[in-house]
Amino acid sequence: MIEIAILTLLEQNESLGYEQIALHLDEPPEKVRSALTALRRRRFVDALGVSEVIGHTTAAVAYWRLTELGQGELTRLRAR
Repeated sequence: MIEIAILTLLEQNESLGYEQIALHLDEPPEKVRSALTALRRRRFVDALGVSEVIGHTTAAVAYWRLTELGQGELTRLRAR
């Protein structure tokens, strides 16, 4: 289940971009982004907005992190 894999990965890393998560999990970025959106709706993850300068333009980048609620859910899932 991709959601559990994402929660576990975010537990191991303070924050990651969705592309980084996709690389770690060897999943398509669109699938990871969709799963992150669903996890965010349930308040298991949170997105940190950061601006990144690329050449002469600034791009908004989101880094995802595990919330306390997400940590609790991961603990509950592991206990099954």
